[in-house]
Amino acid sequence: MMRELLPYYVSRAILAGFVGWLISTGHGLWVGILMGGILYAGFIWYAHSGWYLIDTTHPLSPLRRDARGNAIRDRAVVISVVVAGLLFVNLRILERVFSFEIPIGIGSIALITGTAMYFVVTIFLFTRR
Repeated sequence: MMRELLPYYVSRAILAGFVGWLISTGHGLWVGILMGGILYAGFIWYAHSGWYLIDTTHPLSPLRRDARGNAIRDRAVVISVVVAGLLFVNLRILERVFSFEIPIGIGSIALITGTAMYFVVTIFLFTRR
């Protein structure tokens, strides 16, 4: 861990703890702790992945994207929104055609899939040189 990123680490630990607490109120303590820990690990991984420029003049948000990072983010957002939208529409059609109800909720499935797709596409595009 880099000493100049200490404010970033602390602020992200607070954020991950808050998200974990929010999740734990609806899904149980251990799920909240697990999700908060995964979120914090993701923040640490982003800081040390080498994909971002580190600007220590902004202690709470030191990670900056270059032009390549911005292009990758834009592609990942478009792909994730399209995939989530298509999944939502297709699940809604299947639900009505076959007269069944999905217990989790179609919107939740589409949101989780879109978020996962964003990270998968981002990681794939960043690792490709």
